[in-house]
Amino acid sequence: MSDFLQTNGFRASKVDTSLFVLMRNHDICYLFVYVNDILLTGNNFALIHCLITILSSEFKLRDLGNAHYFLGVEVTPTSLGLMLSQHKYALDILCHARKSSSKSVDTPASVSKLDLLSIVLLSDPTRFRQIVGVVQYLTFTKPNICYAVNKVCQFMHAPIESYWAALLNVSYAT
Repeated sequence: MSDFLQTNGFRASKVDTSLFVLMRNHDICYLFVYVNDILLTGNNFALIHCLITILSSEFKLRDLGNAHYFLGVEVTPTSLGLMLSQHKYALDILCHARKSSSKSVDTPASVSKLDLLSIVLLSDPTRFRQIVGVVQYLTFTKPNICYAVNKVCQFMHAPIESYWAALLNVSYAT
């Protein structure tokens, strides 16, 4: 698919191998591929429709219409463009962490001073690692948690109770 897209004028993103960009004069289209899911958007509806036709000639596609939810990201059209949210995804994380009844916080707790105050290793480090993995994905729409997520990621090799508490604080900042 990558070769086909590039043959048809798309450029592969240098930052994300799943993203392809097509620029024609003042028109721009973004095509994001994840396994067998494709999201195509841009500022020219006619060009988007033409691209769907071209892609359909080469690949088996099913046009699902306007995006509403894609890979954990809710898409809501507004007068200014698209609003992206991961609210449902964040709630799913809290459910997975068995903390769905917890209250949200405005900002994540400071994790700059995480230390070995509590050297009790977590009984289930796998669960910690899973939650860290899914919380990382939240940083797409919640840049305010990037630093805190980065810090808790540094402790995945031997998570202790205080790291778990810090991770849950990051999850609450939704």
